[in-house]
Amino acid sequence: MQYTILISRYENAKEVEAQEQARFVKTILEALEVDVPFNPDEPFSIEEKIKTRKALSFYNITIIENHGGGLKIFVERELVAEWKKPFYKMKQDNSQIDPKKRLYMEMQVNFWTVFEQEQKEITT
Repeated sequence: MQYTILISRYENAKEVEAQEQARFVKTILEALEVDVPFNPDEPFSIEEKIKTRKALSFYNITIIENHGGGLKIFVERELVAEWKKPFYKMKQDNSQIDPKKRLYMEMQVNFWTVFEQEQKEITT
């Protein structure tokens, strides 16, 4: 699946990306009916990451982050979800009178989940 987020030039794109990635992880954990409490709208501290990884290991869930900004979620050895590094486009809105508001970025997010395939198989 794919969706787009509009980011003003004054927002920190890396923070927005981290927050969206955390929301993605939370959504997958909820779909797996795994109760690992964390708030995806707040930044993760190192201690919280360690605590969360320990809780996930109890359920045999592994989250692997790659250096490019993507991540993969495995249950045991089965890949159940993948978040790909977002793609950014700088855009200009000429309808804005204020020149400071004309530039913005589009963050295009691509991800895949096993739940999408299951949903497609049910509907066909």
